Amino acid sequence: MSIFLRILLDAEEPIFSNTLMRLEKVTGNSGVDARLIADIISNYHSVLKRLGLDIKDTTARELYHALRPTAKSGVAGLLLPGNDYAMYMAPDGIVSLNLIDVIENAHHDLPFGSHSMSVGRAELKKELLKRYIKHARSDENTIREIAATIGLID
Repeated sequence: MSIFLRILLDAEEPIFSNTLMRLEKVTGNSGVDARLIADIISNYHSVLKRLGLDIKDTTARELYHALRPTAKSGVAGLLLPGNDYAMYMAPDGIVSLNLIDVIENAHHDLPFGSHSMSVGRAELKKELLKRYIKHARSDENTIREIAATIGLID
């Protein structure tokens, strides 16, 4: 599970995986990370369907180029609500579904491979931290101390 999040966040190994295991341990191995991953996948499936793209074989490049016109036409805001932290990962790369990243990429006409994912990654870090803090078995101070070791807290 941690590999998926590590790749999306471009995090350093083995620190990231070890820290995520510690976070899971202090929350009673309750699968906070797995639920977040499921939400990310659900979010990008929804976006792909709305764009008319095939969930099974859409490349990151195809999704990136499908999102650009939505930003330029102003409909990206309708397409991407609730996707602040969602990202799409395919063998050819990653695409942020964060509205600000999508608009930034379209506005600056950034080519695939040089595209912005910084806001989406920052939101994913915040979401991951928030979910561990909100967990019923967690202690906020302990979570923050552990999370700081992998940069979830700036």
